[in-house]
Amino acid sequence: MSNICRTGEKDWSDFYKAMKDRPPRETLLEALSLFDKDKNPGRKYFAMDIGCGTGLDTFELLRRGWKVYATDREQKAIDIIRERLTDDNKENLETGAVAFHELKFKKADLINAGMSLPFCNPDKFDKLWENIVNAVKINGRFSGNFFGQKDEWAIFDDMTFHTKEKLESMFAKFETEFFHERDEDGETATGTKKHWHVFSIVARKIRD
Repeated sequence: MSNICRTGEKDWSDFYKAMKDRPPRETLLEALSLFDKDKNPGRKYFAMDIGCGTGLDTFELLRRGWKVYATDREQKAIDIIRERLTDDNKENLETGAVAFHELKFKKADLINAGMSLPFCNPDKFDKLWENIVNAVKINGRFSGNFFGQKDEWAIFDDMTFHTKEKLESMFAKFETEFFHERDEDGETATGTKKHWHVFSIVARKIRD
């Protein structure tokens, strides 16, 4: 699941340090701005942040008063989140060190998957996606990123890559509210050069 094995790092430490002070992901901020426009004063929203890492998105959700279930396969990531928690937001956060195929989904207003889904093994992805779709409430949202087939890491058969057409079929029960395709050279969080092909999506569920 980790991109550490792709960048030559021996453990998660350098990756976590590189991500520590980064802002929340664009997809999450887009989703939150759309929830703000829904104008449901006083409503207590609930999000699942899957593949949460050290909590870039988790802490933004907590800051805005959301209840959050944050999960990641790596216990070290969960430990870092727990160490950073303040008394103000402890009661709004539940965490779990859980692999995708073991994850117990809960009905959610938002399922957020920053950059985690490409690291799901292809033979487990369809079931994972089915669980995500079923867990999002009507008028709830999904926010996250998928890797396209021109991504440099598409040579790895333990990761999942998508075409634009495949994504369109996956979101048949959703209305897409934000879509951006990135196809360019860049760097990983730890500074390794890489060609990125990424689809960023925010979508609202409109039917079961």
